[in-house]
Amino acid sequence: MAKLVTKWRYLKPDAARHAQAYIRYIATREGVEKYVEENGARPAAQAQRVLVEKLLRDFPDARRSFEYEDYARRPTVRNASEFITRTLEEHLELFDARSNYVSYIAQRPRVQRSGAHGLFTQEEDAPDLNAAARAVSEHDGNIWTCILSLRREDAARLSYDKADAWRALLRANAAEIAARFNVPVGSFHWCGAFHNEAHHPHVHLVCYADSVQKPALTKEGVVQLRSLLARQIFRDELDAIYIRQSQSRDELRDLFSARLKEAVAGMRDAPAEMPVLESLLERLSEEVRDRKGRLQYGYLPWPVKSIVDSIISELEKQPQVKAAYSAWWELRKTVLSTYRDSLPEQDPPLHTQKEFRHLKNIVLRIAKEGCPAPEPEQEFDAVQDPQDRGAQHAVYGAKRLLDAAREEEYPDEDVQAAIRTLLGAAERGDAYAQYQAGKLYREGYFLPRDDAGAKMFFERAAKQENHFAEYALGKLHADETSPFFDETKAADWFERAAEHGNGFAKYRLAKYFLNGKGRAVDAGSAARLFVEAAQASDVSVRRFAAPWAKYQLGKLYIRGNGVPRDWAKAEELLRSAAQDGNEFAQRLLQRRAQWHRLGPMDAALGVIGSLCRMFETSVPRIRPRCMYLDRKRRRELEQKQRALGHAENDFEPQM
Repeated sequence: MAKLVTKWRYLKPDAARHAQAYIRYIATREGVEKYVEENGARPAAQAQRVLVEKLLRDFPDARRSFEYEDYARRPTVRNASEFITRTLEEHLELFDARSNYVSYIAQRPRVQRSGAHGLFTQEEDAPDLNAAARAVSEHDGNIWTCILSLRREDAARLSYDKADAWRALLRANAAEIAARFNVPVGSFHWCGAFHNEAHHPHVHLVCYADSVQKPALTKEGVVQLRSLLARQIFRDELDAIYIRQSQSRDELRDLFSARLKEAVAGMRDAPAEMPVLESLLERLSEEVRDRKGRLQYGYLPWPVKSIVDSIISELEKQPQVKAAYSAWWELRKTVLSTYRDSLPEQDPPLHTQKEFRHLKNIVLRIAKEGCPAPEPEQEFDAVQDPQDRGAQHAVYGAKRLLDAAREEEYPDEDVQAAIRTLLGAAERGDAYAQYQAGKLYREGYFLPRDDAGAKMFFERAAKQENHFAEYALGKLHADETSPFFDETKAADWFERAAEHGNGFAKYRLAKYFLNGKGRAVDAGSAARLFVEAAQASDVSVRRFAAPWAKYQLGKLYIRGNGVPRDWAKAEELLRSAAQDGNEFAQRLLQRRAQWHRLGPMDAALGVIGSLCRMFETSVPRIRPRCMYLDRKRRRELEQKQRALGHAENDFEPQM
């Protein structure tokens, strides 16, 4: 991958020193260039070799330049001259006056000029060279210099072989550069010049701030600036890499998901396969169980941090985690290589990666609160029939027609008439119609999805204490994709619906109490609500929510979490849930011999599940630009085709 090389240095006010050997070389630059043109392919002259060795002793960082890479690979007169010139330019400010440095970069051979010289600044008009040199020379603070360099082939391919491109880049990012120096952009001054060298075209940059400011560029700031400029210079190439990352992420997600399921199944059948991980989780749980306040990795003593790091390292040994992390790191290195000089040969330990540091707090939370075994998040849809079907025959009929139209084709006029009936009744204040109208806008099947419209109708129905609408509002606020996502409000609406007898809301509110979403963790309240959901009389609740409530309640009795530990009661609840079709309850019954280790085992599974989700979301998603055709428009086009005499499959692809 191509990369951008940068060299930042700063000059103190009294930094003008002299080095006669170097000054003599710079002063005879034109004669040197003539010799290079005539003898460039010959082996480097003895005098050049001596000067190269002296430069490497005085400036060891010169080994990281493009020019030294070329010289080390092929020590010719031309490559030696390129290296010597570039190194002297990088350090010219150390042994010559500041004003001379500005004049040199503006007037040296192969500078791309705009008028009498090649200097440019933030202003559109070409600056006065003497005034710019004088301003730098008389400045009583530190002066920062930088060289930005590309290889010739990269510069030509990316159109950065002209001064205009570099000038536009630096002007567009002046505010960001000033921010990295920790000075206001209004107090920040810079000038630069582009040198169109044969092998490595580059820009010289001089920066300083008003005397009242004290610019400071840290090592991290240097990396950030290099990353900022590299992302824009290599934008087109990086976009292609991000697309490949997205594709690789999807493949990785499928592979990781499959291996994760295998690991989960293996842990359920033979939990002793991860004894070290479970032991570490038990130790961590003992350390953090009684800690008060917010639990954060950064505020913990070192011994506890060490346990957290060991847990992540142990997870990293799992084959599926190791493979997923290695794939992610390879993609990450491709991007990092554009602005970093070197990368580690081996994958860094997972617990040292900043991109995954929040995993440490996830481990802490799971160790303190426990984590339920991985299971699908249940989305129950409450079904309400009107209480007075005689009085609401039209509304109920419209609802039934729309339900049927989801499964089979109905004439558009019938569908539209049913929608008008529901919306009209909703506007007249019918709570049942308002709830159904909210569902129409929420699901976006017959009408364009409109969460704001759905919320409006649900709230109108909720004012009439329609608990189905209250439950629907809870689901709307619980949806992370909704603009109204708010777990506290979701819990509030679930609580209102539960108070009015909604069994689905009781189950969802119990999960919130159990997991600390929208409510403080309260296993006792969760257990009470699970009992109520499991004993509900509503047919839909008994069919869909009750088996899950029994399963969750059985696990609480196994752990003694919120209820007294009672394995006999747990077995009774789990058998009932299994008979109702809950496969997780059946699996838990099959491993009854390991119930005493359920806590650490579930915590380990929870950490792996969290890691899986992090790998899925750690790479930016590139959304495909696709066009969609709604079913109404498709049907209209098919009718036109038939009217013109075409068969239905005239335009189907031929295999």
